[in-house]
Amino acid sequence: MSQPPHPPQNRPPYPPQHHAPAPLSPSDERMWGMFAHLSAIAASFVTLPPLGPLIVFLVFKDRSGFVRGHSAEALNMTISLVIYEIGLFVVCSVLALVTFGLAYVLMVVPGVLALVFTILGAVAANQGRVHRYPLIIRMVR
Repeated sequence: MSQPPHPPQNRPPYPPQHHAPAPLSPSDERMWGMFAHLSAIAASFVTLPPLGPLIVFLVFKDRSGFVRGHSAEALNMTISLVIYEIGLFVVCSVLALVTFGLAYVLMVVPGVLALVFTILGAVAANQGRVHRYPLIIRMVR
């Protein structure tokens, strides 16, 4: 009768253990929550507003519920803003025929409101408070 081969002595017979990511300190949570909101403003300069909050969400979602909440809220706001801007562009294009192009002034309103609410969200995150944007579609939780 033959015996089964022995495992090599230099490596364990079980797979390596994966460790959970280290949790963030409260000050780091507030900082990254604030960056989640402000990254939407920074990313909008390169025409990709959802990119900044998405990166913060993907990197820190498992490390902090606070950062996950703020980054998800900022991500939902930017996605909703893109949807609203497309719809508003269609409506303004139709109204522009009647108003000789003046309806396109309305395209500024969502951007200004988003800027104000994003700054309020960043301040709330920096103070350790929860912030909810009004009138957004909450797709990411």
